[in-house]
Amino acid sequence: MSSAQDQTRDIIDLIWDREKYYIVSACESAPSREDLLAFAARYGVTFPEDYLAHASNYFGGLYLVVNEEIWPRHKAGDVGPFWSFLYGVFTHALSDEAPEWMQLGPVAEEFREMGHQVVPFLKIIGDADVYCFDANGSIQRWLHEEDAFEPYEGGFFDLLRQEFLELDERRKRKEAGGETSP
Repeated sequence: MSSAQDQTRDIIDLIWDREKYYIVSACESAPSREDLLAFAARYGVTFPEDYLAHASNYFGGLYLVVNEEIWPRHKAGDVGPFWSFLYGVFTHALSDEAPEWMQLGPVAEEFREMGHQVVPFLKIIGDADVYCFDANGSIQRWLHEEDAFEPYEGGFFDLLRQEFLELDERRKRKEAGGETSP
């Protein structure tokens, strides 16, 4: 059985600046590969090798946001362009130590109850859509408004890189005084 190498640290390093970002990860509480495989089997999905490499290592269960000093958080009732609500990215964690909204189990159950055989694994904060793995280990983006799935052409690390780079572009736009209200 081949095992992919974790690229999470290299992807973080593409944008990392401690003055601009805040990050938390599973660290030593990351699940084992065996626990992840058992979880995937319970939900009838396949976790690809690259995701297993990420989720079972130090940076699994990753939470990355732009610091509040740079990107103040919106309050209920605030309006603005869609991008201005997307200040972070996280991967769901198979850990009781993670906040419930970030835990893999509850979100997998929610999707099962909706009749979907997928497991959500990556979310952009502020976006109701979520990336999921299906039975074949393919990435599907769940489109909440249509309750439909759109395939993503690439692997887990491709997606993580893409979403981190897009977050960094939004951060730069925010710092440059990008429009935050209509």
